[in-house]
Amino acid sequence: MENAKIVENFFQAIEKNDFSKAESYLSKDFKVTGVAPDPLGAKEFLGLHKAFGIGMPDFRFNYKIEKDENNIVDMNVQLTGTQTRKMPSPIPGLDEIPATNKFVKMPKEPIQISLKDNKITVLYLEKVPGGGLPGVLKQLGITVPAEAH
Repeated sequence: MENAKIVENFFQAIEKNDFSKAESYLSKDFKVTGVAPDPLGAKEFLGLHKAFGIGMPDFRFNYKIEKDENNIVDMNVQLTGTQTRKMPSPIPGLDEIPATNKFVKMPKEPIQISLKDNKITVLYLEKVPGGGLPGVLKQLGITVPAEAH
C-alpha cells in the first residue's frame, strides 16, 4: 500500500473512533515529536484523540497530503470540532472538561510522517502559534494548570 494511503487510513480511523484500526498502522516504536517536551507514544497520542472524539463528536483533522516520497509523507491538518459533550482529560493533571458548545478551528499545522515496512514510525508536528493541544484548550476556554503535563 502506498504511504499516503496508509496515512489517510490512519487519520480516517481516528476520526471514526476506530482506535484498534488506527493503532494497526503504527510501528511498535511509534513516536510523536516536535511539540511536546518529550516524545509521545501511541498510547498517549491515541488517548488524546479518544478524548477529542468523545468531547467533539464532529472532530475532524481536515488533512491535506502535500507530498509522498522516500517513505516520508508531508501534510497539513486543521483540526475542527464542536465540544458538545463532556471531554475526558486529554492529559494527566487536567480535569475532565464540561461541554462548552464551543466550535474549535485550529490553524493549519504541518506534519511530516515517516514510514517503514508499511507502518508509521514517526509523526513530527511542527509548532505553530495557537496550535497543538494548548491551542485547542485555549479555544475551549480552559487554562492548563502548571502541574498538568
